[in-house]
Amino acid sequence: MKKSKIRVIIAAALICSIFIGQGTSVKAAEVANTNVTQVANSIRLQDDFYNAVNKEWLNTAKIDEGQVSNSAGMEVYKSLTEQKKEIIAGLITNEKSYSDNSDEKKIINLYKNTLNMEARNKQGIEPIKEMIGELNNIKSVKDISNLKIDSKVGSPLLTFNCFADLKDANKKALYIGPASLSLGDSDEYVKPTENSKRIKGLAENYYTKILTLSGYTEEQAKAKIDNLFKVENMLATSITGKEEVSKDDNAIDKQYNVYTLDQLDALAPNLNIKTIMKNFKLDNANKIVLTEPKWFKALNDIYTEENLPMIKDYIEVENIKSTAPYLGEAFEKAVTEYQNAYLGSKGDISKEEKAIDMVNSALANPFGKIYIQKYFSDKVKNDVKDMTNQVIETYKNRIKNLDWMSDTTKAKAIEKLNKLNVQIAYPDKWEDYSKLQIRSYEDGGSLWENVENLSKFAYEKEISELNNPVDKTKFAMSPQTIDACYSPTTNTITIPAGILQAPFYDANASKEKNLGGIGTVIGHEISHAFDNTGAKFDADGNLNNWWTQEDYSKFQEKTKKVREFYSQVKVADGKKVNGDLTVGENIADIGGMACALDILSKKSNPDYKAFFESNATIWRDISTKEYADYALQYDVHSPKKVRNNIVSSQFDKFYETYGIKDGDKMYVKPEDRLKIW
Repeated sequence: MKKSKIRVIIAAALICSIFIGQGTSVKAAEVANTNVTQVANSIRLQDDFYNAVNKEWLNTAKIDEGQVSNSAGMEVYKSLTEQKKEIIAGLITNEKSYSDNSDEKKIINLYKNTLNMEARNKQGIEPIKEMIGELNNIKSVKDISNLKIDSKVGSPLLTFNCFADLKDANKKALYIGPASLSLGDSDEYVKPTENSKRIKGLAENYYTKILTLSGYTEEQAKAKIDNLFKVENMLATSITGKEEVSKDDNAIDKQYNVYTLDQLDALAPNLNIKTIMKNFKLDNANKIVLTEPKWFKALNDIYTEENLPMIKDYIEVENIKSTAPYLGEAFEKAVTEYQNAYLGSKGDISKEEKAIDMVNSALANPFGKIYIQKYFSDKVKNDVKDMTNQVIETYKNRIKNLDWMSDTTKAKAIEKLNKLNVQIAYPDKWEDYSKLQIRSYEDGGSLWENVENLSKFAYEKEISELNNPVDKTKFAMSPQTIDACYSPTTNTITIPAGILQAPFYDANASKEKNLGGIGTVIGHEISHAFDNTGAKFDADGNLNNWWTQEDYSKFQEKTKKVREFYSQVKVADGKKVNGDLTVGENIADIGGMACALDILSKKSNPDYKAFFESNATIWRDISTKEYADYALQYDVHSPKKVRNNIVSSQFDKFYETYGIKDGDKMYVKPEDRLKIW
């Protein structure tokens, strides 16, 4: 039961990032095709603002090999990649000057080990052989429970995560939840569609490839894969699906189920949970939160000697899957082919870019520290910090002027803004990686050893924080991330250096352009403090109702209108946006633009065209049909075109600026326009 990624539902609820009507006629919603590649020259701003502004880009943009989309964010990513290449080249040039345990040497070793396909091919399936040998020695379910933290077999049956206690956000609690499913969400098993069958077929084909590469025949592989899906099907019926979660404003409350260790043991006696937690150094947890009690009980029911062969096959396939990207060339090719088939991409990124991405992901903070020193200006940091403070003050004034909220609740909302933590560009203190070992092949290491050491390092660091105070100064993202986020449990917005580049931000651009770009992004993240999820957390980050009953009822009515409005927005092939899934991000988009427009209105002779067109620019995007379909089903954000056209059409100033009137496709009736904050 090795430490793995935080449960998807909780992650979506707790960290909100920028990226990734009742019987009303929503004309602006009819022009929201996300993967348009050709735009007619005759398109009018009043009929399709996004396409008209981005026409030239949309007609010439191409999706690169190995990518699923091209966008404003992807253009920044390309620029950052070139900078990262320069960083790597400089480190390698000066390699002899770095000590073996320096961050620079670790970056160099990980980069070279990722590129060293000859050594990876020579090592072959040794990492898998060790795991398979240990797995073959398992003779009972008790043996699975007895697996220790240093075992070569990682059991994916459940996940442990150390996270802020939702009801006492100053302390870390232990969360126990289900592992991820091959098809992505339990709804794909409980209510399968034609797309579910497609995804399953792709997964089966991929698993067959990596199992046969591991030494099994196709018949043996098929039997193991069948068993994996049997386990997943048996568990999926007890795991809450995204559809139910997206429609339930109390989904987070329902996942906060506090159990003692004795209570967990009584709920699932077959698991030997006390032994598992002791083996993973978690038996000292002061508070345990079980996110899905029904799933835990279901896991117990299948955790029997009779099902041992099936459970072992499930564990084995999952282990091989997690190892595959770090083995030889044939495994890496299988991974790429699966991703391409799933999301419609073609070809692959260069080996050099893969190695850079590996370093950027696995050693994000040490790499980010070098990036900041080489490429980032504190003048930008201070400028964006000033803009953020301006947005916060504007937000306070907007709340004070609300006509639907009582003074009692307004005071609580303003308190939340007063206590908002602001993180801009990069952290004030950098994490210590001195205890992490990353050896080169020449020194007896390997890429797989690096991955194992990184995993152990991250796990030990995480469990060391259990029961301890939450460090609310810890930067939520690596500095070079092209994104932004809000964390309700720390009441913190984070705007990393990576996104502080054109077209999102340009130190030499007009205030209007920067407000249309990074200004709306900052406002978006602050709005997450008051979306359907953030509104449930108080100023100190606790899951705690700070509303009067009457005000919260009014707020829910307003969020319901947002849900219903966006659910009528049509995209490609007659499909519609999922207004329930995307409600929080849509509230944030509208709130962010409202705030930025307020700031702009105080400027002498503001250029609203520059503002609105800058906003259209940051959302420009093309993608493969497969990825667009995937995002429409799973992404909590609306398609990027929707995020420009639909959001802009909610504001009177947009209509004044472009002379939009009834009959134009961008027109939305005044009484149907959305407004919360």
